[in-house]
Amino acid sequence: MNLTSQNWAALMPLLVPSVAACLIPIASLDKDQDTVKSVRAAMFGMALLALGVSFFYFTRIWATGQNVFFSNLKMDRLGQFSGIFVTVAAMMALLQLWDHLHHEGWMKGETLSLLLFSAVGMMLFASTTNLLMMFLGLELLSLPLYVLTATVRFREESIEGGMKYFITGAVASSCFLMGTVLLYGLTGTLELDGIGTAILTTGADPLILVGAVLLLMGFLFKISAVPFHQWTPDAYEASPHPIAGFMSVATKGVAVIALMRAFPGAIGLHTATGQRVGMALAVLAAATMIIGNLSALPQTNVKRMLAYSSISHAGYLLLGFVAGTPEAYTGVLFYLVIYLAMNMAAFGMLTAFGLVGEHTQFEDLRGLGWKRPVLGVAAVITMLSLAGIPPMGGFFGKYFIFKELVKTGHVGLAVLGVTASLVSVYYYLRVVVALFLEQPSESQVREASEKPEIQSFLSTTTVLICAAIILAGGFFQNLLVDGFAAKALKEGIEILR
Repeated sequence: MNLTSQNWAALMPLLVPSVAACLIPIASLDKDQDTVKSVRAAMFGMALLALGVSFFYFTRIWATGQNVFFSNLKMDRLGQFSGIFVTVAAMMALLQLWDHLHHEGWMKGETLSLLLFSAVGMMLFASTTNLLMMFLGLELLSLPLYVLTATVRFREESIEGGMKYFITGAVASSCFLMGTVLLYGLTGTLELDGIGTAILTTGADPLILVGAVLLLMGFLFKISAVPFHQWTPDAYEASPHPIAGFMSVATKGVAVIALMRAFPGAIGLHTATGQRVGMALAVLAAATMIIGNLSALPQTNVKRMLAYSSISHAGYLLLGFVAGTPEAYTGVLFYLVIYLAMNMAAFGMLTAFGLVGEHTQFEDLRGLGWKRPVLGVAAVITMLSLAGIPPMGGFFGKYFIFKELVKTGHVGLAVLGVTASLVSVYYYLRVVVALFLEQPSESQVREASEKPEIQSFLSTTTVLICAAIILAGGFFQNLLVDGFAAKALKEGIEILR
């Protein structure tokens, strides 16, 4: 097969991290204690370089304005957006992992390989309109994450969280595959555009609706929407902080983008099947916001609070699908960019403060804001943005979606979204209160004095970068919306043409 330059341009962002993921375990075979530190640095450097090269390819394609492809792999603007999104999230996770794994006192080369393979699967999942290729991407992104969740083997909750994630994930993948089989059997094609055309031709076939619902269940599991959210708190708590942040951001992001391709993009929400799906999304979005926020209120563990927070944010994102306007989908993509910065900073601050292992309770944050004031201010910016308080980027992400809900007559859902955001202020401000307004106990002071001061330069840097992105999203949101999110949609899927 003769590959053209366009084919190579579509393949290279996925090939480079894949090759690096295969080489890193070979480097980790070196057991010489004299070279272990240099080999460890080389593995991290190789992984970071591979993601950097992938990011470079995506940004270069974006700058040229081309839509490149290879067979069913379509690197259109939306695929390029998802690729940039995933590589940025993965690079931040890698930088935080360097500090986190040193704090916990263990280092495994396969951790880096699994992260790279998962990132490649995410890029594939969001960059194809073929359901079979989409399923392969779903499995490639999921299987490494199951292992990464349970990677800290000396912690019992790690194994438990990994098993829960694996079992529920297997059920969700089975639903996705069954939906694919049904739609293929009824329409004779695996291409989303072809399935959409067949639905318009045949009308409201009950079996097509069943296939669409099964497909939707696979997406909703990855988004952590109710009632497919039960795995989220245990999996996030069990994972190393950077892996939990990466899962909460990248997995949710590519699932939302793939869902855009499937339902508004191909199976239009104006069809009979699409209208039923839209009604289901409205109910699920409301339930997700309510259950996510109410469940976060009594949590004493910061990571479990952030997990339920992640569930509630899935509800806000689904509201964009309910509104169904071009501006609403643009708002969803803008929200994803800000959400990346918010959650990578929220999980990253735990590593930056040196809170690893079981030291992730709210009481463990007491007084740390005064001890590390710059990091404390970045944490405050993150929490205010997650709560949707202006002028942070998180406020405008919600504003763009709620505004479209009101325009399309879904005023009740908009009011519910605003109310849910107000409820969330309580548990986000608990972090701020712990950092600056509460004093550590005598035992915590004694324990801190007995330990050497933990240096977390890379994690702190990523948190500060994320805080800068949040502020940029608040003060320069039009630049991100018009130059990035809107362009990805207008040249990515048919609904906006």
